[in-house]
Amino acid sequence: MADDIAELVRDLPGQKSVTGVWRLAERWLAAGDSERVAELGVRLVGEYRGREQELWQYVTMRDGLLRLLARTSGPGQVLATGRLAQALGGSHFPSLAASLLVSAQQPADLAVLFSDGADGPDELRACLVRELVVRGVDLAGLPQVANWAGAPRQGHGRFAWLPLSRAEFELGYPVPARFLDGESRTGQEALMWHSGSAPVPLPGVRETTAAATGELIAAAARNWAEDSNGRLEARVFEFVEPLTAASLPAVLGAIGLKCTASAAQVSLNRCFPVEVWEVLFDAAAEGGAYESAEYGAYGRLAAWRSLAGLTGVEEGTPVAEVEAVAAAYRWYSFGTDSGWFFGQRWDLAIVALSPNGRRLAVLAATDTY
Repeated sequence: MADDIAELVRDLPGQKSVTGVWRLAERWLAAGDSERVAELGVRLVGEYRGREQELWQYVTMRDGLLRLLARTSGPGQVLATGRLAQALGGSHFPSLAASLLVSAQQPADLAVLFSDGADGPDELRACLVRELVVRGVDLAGLPQVANWAGAPRQGHGRFAWLPLSRAEFELGYPVPARFLDGESRTGQEALMWHSGSAPVPLPGVRETTAAATGELIAAAARNWAEDSNGRLEARVFEFVEPLTAASLPAVLGAIGLKCTASAAQVSLNRCFPVEVWEVLFDAAAEGGAYESAEYGAYGRLAAWRSLAGLTGVEEGTPVAEVEAVAAAYRWYSFGTDSGWFFGQRWDLAIVALSPNGRRLAVLAATDTY
């Protein structure tokens, strides 16, 4: 197979297999010519962008070259990845590239993308900073990265809300034995409601889900519904009288939730807020059943946005305040036999009950192949 890039780009749509082109790119990279691999990717993007639906060859090579460069260690490959990410543009590819780079490269090698004149969009740099933070890397040990992250830049305005170090919920510390209200987890049994159970009085209730609040709550699972086969429900209710833990399963079956409609039973389990944050982060960062991952940078942002919505604080409230409010809430996961969930690993069901027991927020999401 010819190794002329112009010829490879021209002939790609007629190829029944891209294996030959792929092997050629691997040989270039093995010989240390990462710039040539990037050039092939850039030329492919320039020629075939917008024709993804008709040219599987282009999609395969585009995605494969980005992953090949990002996963091959060394500053040369980091720079080449930045160049290809620049050509691809948008937010998805820089976010993907950042996740791949931070997973495969030494943090010190990433600094080359933050030097003056280095190729790569600011979106990629912003995502790299947040991917490093998610993994607990101290930016003080990477002066070029820290200087870039500390400067006011338009390219990472959406991330400006998040601190450049991990909050307590993000540290993965061992789950404590007791909740803040003193209740012990030891020996705790799931709360259960059956349709045949004695009716539980339902305090006066009204739904208060504003559009902005629902969008905020749903942030962590938005990609399941928009980019995959998923569905989600994000709702808030206010009660005249405080809810008790014992009444919660019956309440969830009676307030008109889509996810519990026609349910014969609803079960509830108490959980710690740190566990809720981890579930939200995983939902956003890993995505649903199909290619809907937000990766580390946007996954972290989405998790904190959902937590803010669930606790009723405004978007943009300092993360430390969101964390403090969340710590005072009672958190539950729930299950139901309503048939709304697909019963696969992409089931998300979270209940947040305010300290006074009168505000109830629910985030339910599910996805399937």
